[in-house]
Formats: sequence, C-alpha cells, structure tokens
Amino acid sequence: MPFSAYLDQKILEKAFLGQDFQVTEYWCSLHTADPGKTGQSEASGSPYARKAVTQFTAIDDSGNAKRTRNVTALFFQVPAGTYTHLGMWDAQSVGNFLGGGALSSPATVNDGDFVIVRENDLSILQD
Repeated sequence: MPFSAYLDQKILEKAFLGQDFQVTEYWCSLHTADPGKTGQSEASGSPYARKAVTQFTAIDDSGNAKRTRNVTALFFQVPAGTYTHLGMWDAQSVGNFLGGGALSSPATVNDGDFVIVRENDLSILQD
C-alpha cells in the first residue's frame, strides 16, 4: 500500500524538521479505481461506509521492506459495482488520506452484498 502525498510530507517533516505527527484513528475505504496519492474514486452510496481498523499486527519484515497488517476482518456492505482498491484514512468521513493499494482481485458485487477483507489481508508496506 503506497503512502499518500499527505503521509509522505508528514514523515519528512518528522524526520528532518522534528515536527510531531500522530495518527489516532484508522479507517479503511473501498475504491472503484486507483486512489492515487489523494484518495480519489472512493465508493459512495448507501449502504457503503468506511470501516474502522482498530488493531494491527507487530511490524514484520517482507524482504527489504517493513509491513503491518489488519488483525480483524473488515466487512463492507456496498452498492452494486466493481471495487478494485483499498485506502486508509485518519477519519470516518473526509479526513486525510494515508495511502492505498489494489485488492488481490477486483470484487464485482450486487447491491447490498459484502466485500470482505480477511484477517491479515490488508498489508501496509514501507519499502
């Protein structure tokens, strides 16, 4: 999951300017296309809503990269459509986009169906 322009900036400000930064809430979103660096193409329409991610695994190694994953499954009830990407935000609505990436395969669903992100399937990777 590549980091957003917002998070890239905050990391640089912390590392090189000593400016404190903390994220206190984590919300996962679904997208109908690549969210890029700003979070575009987020799903919309009832009954869709971002899902809180309340616990992550300890940081582990993935080759030369570091990674953390979701501990509990996320269940998104969505309008009919095809969903291709996930995103992470610091708020339930609006907020700052933290990063996003592709689902392992697109999910095409009917109105009211669920898109499920299983335990450990949301991988946040820093390489």
